[in-house]
Amino acid sequence: MVHERTPRSVRTQKGNPEPEYQVPLTALKDVVKVRLDGPDDRHTRALAESGDFPPILVHRPTMAILDGVHRYHAARLRGDTRIAVRFCDEPLEQAFVRSVRENIRHGLPLTQSDRTAAARRILAAHPHWSDRALAQVAGLSPKTVADLRKGAQRATGPTHRLGRDGRLRPTDADERRRHAAEILRSEPDSSLREVGRLAGISPSTVRDVKRRIENGQEPVPRRSAGTAARASGTGEHTAPSPRRDTVTAAEGTDPADFPTLVKRLCSEPSLRHSADGRLLLRLLDLHLAAQRSAARIASAVPAHQITTVAVVAARCRQIWQDMAAGLESNRCGPDDLAAVKN
Repeated sequence: MVHERTPRSVRTQKGNPEPEYQVPLTALKDVVKVRLDGPDDRHTRALAESGDFPPILVHRPTMAILDGVHRYHAARLRGDTRIAVRFCDEPLEQAFVRSVRENIRHGLPLTQSDRTAAARRILAAHPHWSDRALAQVAGLSPKTVADLRKGAQRATGPTHRLGRDGRLRPTDADERRRHAAEILRSEPDSSLREVGRLAGISPSTVRDVKRRIENGQEPVPRRSAGTAARASGTGEHTAPSPRRDTVTAAEGTDPADFPTLVKRLCSEPSLRHSADGRLLLRLLDLHLAAQRSAARIASAVPAHQITTVAVVAARCRQIWQDMAAGLESNRCGPDDLAAVKN
C-alpha cells in the first residue's frame, strides 16, 4: 500500500522529525484497546465538528491505531476518506506502552480502570520494570503499581526488576547482600554509599556486610541464608576468582535445577553491568516464569493457533541449542578440541 506523504512532520522524543502520511480510513484497524469502554460518542462528535486535528499514531506492521481512536471515528463521522498518520514500527507490546503514554499525555483522559488495566498488561509483558517506571507510563502512583504486582500470582514473579536506570536489581534481600559483597571484594575502596546504591541496600547494611566478610563470615546472616556450617570449621574465607567460581558452581549444580542456575547468573556482575548481559538475564528470567506456568500458558493458546505456537516454541528451543553449542565450543581448550576431533 502506498501512503501519501504530507509536508508536515512532528518531532520524536529523540528530536528526529517524524513524517506524516495520508492513509485511507479503510486501511486502519481499531484493535489496540486502551479504553475498556471504547470511544466516547460525545467526544467523537465534538471532534467531528472541529477543524483539522493532529495526526493519529498507527502501528505500521498491523495498521492498528495506537493513539487517536476518537479522531479516527470523528473522521469517519464527517465523511472523510483519508486521515493524517504517524507510524510506529516497534514490536506490538512496546507499541502498546507508547499508546498508553500518548493517551495519558493528551486528549480525553483515561479512566482509573483504563490505566489500571493498561498497567496490568505492561506488567505482564515487562515484569522487570520497577514500580516507579511503570507508574510513570500508566499514570498511576508507584504504590498502586506495587499493589498490582503483589496481586499477581507469585509463581510468575521475576527474581529481578529492571529500573529506569537500566540496572537489574534482585527482589530478594539476601541477594542484595551478596551483590554488595561482590562489589566490596572487587572494589574494596568503594564508599558504603556507592556500594549501597549499586546493590540497592542502605549504607548501614553495606557496613554490616563489610564487617561480616572481613571476619570471614558469609554476607548473609546464617538464620536467613539457611546454609550449613563450613566443612573446614576454620571460619576462614577465601574468595576465589570470579571466573573459576562461576565454572565450579555451574558444574557442581544439578542441570535440572534451573531456578538455582538462573539465580546464580543474576549474581554475576559482568552480566548485570552490560546491555547484552542484562538482555540475557531478562530472557532467562522469562523462561523461568514460563517453566513455572507452562500448563497455564499452554491452556491459554486458542485451538487455531496451537500449531503456530508449537512451531515458534520449537524454533526458540533451536536458538537456545545453537547458543549452547557455541558456548561449549568457546569453552573448550586446545586439548578438549583435539579430543573432540579424534
